[in-house]
Amino acid sequence: MSPSFQIAHISDPHISRQYYREHMKSFKLLLRAVVDEGVDHIIVSGDIISTGHEDDFYLAREIFSNLNLLDSKRLTVVPGNHDIFGGPHRAVDVLSFPQYIRSVDYKYRKELFQSAFAETYHGVCHISTSDLFPFVKIVGPFNIIGLNSIPSWSLRRNPLGTNGSLDDQQIESLEHMGTSGVLEDRTNIVVLHHHFNDLLQSDYQAGNIWTRIESNTMRMKKRRKLIRIFQSLNIRYVLHGHIHRNEIYERNGILFANGAGAVCDDPVRYLKYNLLQQNDGYCTIRIRQLPIPYQISTLTMALHRRHIPLSIPEFAMKPLDS
Repeated sequence: MSPSFQIAHISDPHISRQYYREHMKSFKLLLRAVVDEGVDHIIVSGDIISTGHEDDFYLAREIFSNLNLLDSKRLTVVPGNHDIFGGPHRAVDVLSFPQYIRSVDYKYRKELFQSAFAETYHGVCHISTSDLFPFVKIVGPFNIIGLNSIPSWSLRRNPLGTNGSLDDQQIESLEHMGTSGVLEDRTNIVVLHHHFNDLLQSDYQAGNIWTRIESNTMRMKKRRKLIRIFQSLNIRYVLHGHIHRNEIYERNGILFANGAGAVCDDPVRYLKYNLLQQNDGYCTIRIRQLPIPYQISTLTMALHRRHIPLSIPEFAMKPLDS
């Protein structure tokens, strides 16, 4: 029997010194629990910080470093839209943010993200000679393919910095990856920030106008094309974030796992992460819920007095060649 190997997937902790300090407390508690449970590797699929500011990147580095996680063998990260563009954090910011985002230096913020977590990219295989993404990292029995789904600002295509897409260079690299020999005989995982499902129909039925706006400004472009490419590469799992909930869903034989309800906003207000485990030729993925409520503000605590646990199913996949 082959030894078990476990990957914890977390997304959207939204660390900030100025805003959401309760997120920082929750994230520290969650990472400590994951480390104590003996998980072999941790993946964070974007929105590590909430502002895009250098000081918050230093804060995130400190949190990872204190747990000895700033190591390519222990941690994999990809950027989210907040890591690059920041976002509106107060009611007044909603009006000023569309103008502010036009002045964001996309290239500088992207390089800042990569520099902040440079240790996590040591030893990865770079598919492109001009960019870090996509990269392939071998971790235990897995090939982790890291993608950057955050495009630059565009008035028509990405006015709020929240839509997702892959540039032509990343798509071309993915299309040639299958014949390049870089993907060895392992279970293939894609990690990126944006989701491949739509917001829940129940949100629309509730008449939530903001949810309708989010649905049109938080989409991953060319999803069908990307899924076809993923199928050609025998991708088994796609790990992402962006919509603040934890869920596992299937598209065209590929399991997608959203980890963005790990420390905030998910209707089930307990710390949680997606646990991907390979043991004796089988892969399973499930949502691991901890008996620890979110560290939330006094106002939020008053609005959500009851914490209702959720029974979450486990998904299993047998190797294709069996």
